[in-house]
Amino acid sequence: MLTRRTALTLGLAVPGLAGLASLAACGPNATSGGGSGGSDGGSADSGSFRLAWWGNPTRNENTTNVIAAYKEEKPDVTISPEPGEWSGYWDKLATQTAGGDFPDVVQMDEKYLAEYAGRGALLDLAGAGLDTSKFVDGSVEVGEVKDVGLAAINAGLNAFTVLVNPDVFEAAGVDVPDDTTWTWDEMIETAAQITEATEDGTYGMTQMGTVQGLFQLWVRQAGQDQYKDGKAGFDAAAATSWFEWAKKIQDSKAGPGADASVEDSTAAMDQSLFGTGKIGMTVAWSNQVVANDALHDGKLQVLRPPSTSGSAAEAQLWYKASMYWAVSAKSANSAAAVAFVDYLVNSPDAGKILSVERGVPGNLDVREAITPDLDESSKKAVDFLDAIESELGAAPEITPQGGGEFEDILTRAGQDMLFGTITPADAGQRLLDELNSALS
Repeated sequence: MLTRRTALTLGLAVPGLAGLASLAACGPNATSGGGSGGSDGGSADSGSFRLAWWGNPTRNENTTNVIAAYKEEKPDVTISPEPGEWSGYWDKLATQTAGGDFPDVVQMDEKYLAEYAGRGALLDLAGAGLDTSKFVDGSVEVGEVKDVGLAAINAGLNAFTVLVNPDVFEAAGVDVPDDTTWTWDEMIETAAQITEATEDGTYGMTQMGTVQGLFQLWVRQAGQDQYKDGKAGFDAAAATSWFEWAKKIQDSKAGPGADASVEDSTAAMDQSLFGTGKIGMTVAWSNQVVANDALHDGKLQVLRPPSTSGSAAEAQLWYKASMYWAVSAKSANSAAAVAFVDYLVNSPDAGKILSVERGVPGNLDVREAITPDLDESSKKAVDFLDAIESELGAAPEITPQGGGEFEDILTRAGQDMLFGTITPADAGQRLLDELNSALS
C-alpha cells in the first residue's frame, strides 16, 4: 500500500538494508558483476551484461521496451534483465555484492550511493567516458562521491514542491499565494484561514514537521544542511526552530492535530486527507505530481516551498536524483554497460520510451524531445523544474553511511513533540544526537 509517508520517500529513500553490513566483505579488491573478475572492459558494441532495477509494472514495461530498442541498434549486445520489487531489492543487492555477484548495471538510490561507491563496487562513469555535456547545471554533481568520482548518473531529477488543491482554496475564499515571495509563517497563516473558513475536518495544510525533504530545505535556508563532511550538518538551534514551526501548524489549527496527522501519514495516498479533498496544501517530490494530480482530475497547482526571506532566489532548492544508474567497478563488460547507460540518459529515443516515470530527464536535449508528447500532469513536473533552474542552491552532500535512518529519527522526534511528550527544544537536540549516533 502506498501511504502518504512512503510516497515522500518512494524511489528516494530505502527501508533499512538488512545485510548491508555484509558489504564489508566486498572491498575494493573483491570481484562482482555477471561473471566479472575484472578485465579491459570488453567492447561497447558486443558482449553481455546484467541489468538490475526495482520498479512497478509501468517501469518494468518501459525498461523492457528500451532494452528491445537498444538491441535494434546493437544486435551483438545481450542484456539480461533482473527486475525486482521495492521490498526485496536492497537485501538482494547486498547479498549479491557480498557474494561477488553484483550486476553490471544497477538502478541505485541516493541513500546508499556512498555506501556502495565507498566500498569499491561502482565504476567512475566520468573516467569511463560517459557524456554528461547536455545535462542541466547541478544535475551531474548529485552522483559524485568523494574519492570515487561520478559513481552514478541520475536517471531522472526531482525537486521538492508544495501541491495545492485549488478547490479547497476556492471553497474557503482564500487566494493561492505567490510562491516566489511567501514565507514559512505566511504558509501557516494562509492554511489557518482555510481551516477557519471550511467545514470541520478540512484543513489548510498537512502536518509537515516529519517530512525529511522539507526539513532539509529549512536548514539549508539557515545556511546549514542535513550533512557536512559525513556528519550532521545542522545544529540543535536550527532543528529546534524547525519543530517550533511544526508546532505552530498544530497550535494554529492550520493542520490536523497529532492523532489525525499520524493516522494520515500512514493512509494510502488515495485515502489520505489530501487525496480525498480535505487539505488545501501538502508537500511532495516533483515526480509524485502525476500520481497526486490523477486524484484531483488534473487540477492541482505546483508551487515552490516557502523561504525564510520571502525570496524564491534564496530558497535553496536543489535537484535531487529520483534514482540513478550505476555500473559495477568489476564488470567484465564495462564498455558495453557504460554504452547502455549512455543510451538510457542521452538518447532522445530512449527518453521517449522511458518518459518521466523515473523523474524528469537531466539531459536537456532529451527533455525537450519528450515534452511535446507528455500528458498535462507530467508537463507540470517538467515546467516546475524549468521554472526553478535559476534559483537552485548548491547540490547537497551525498547521504553518508547510517544516514538512511534519518527519516525514522525525524518521525519519532516529531511525533513525540506533537503529542506533547517533549518540547521542540528536546526534539531538536534528540534529532541531532540520534543522527550523530547513527552516523558514528
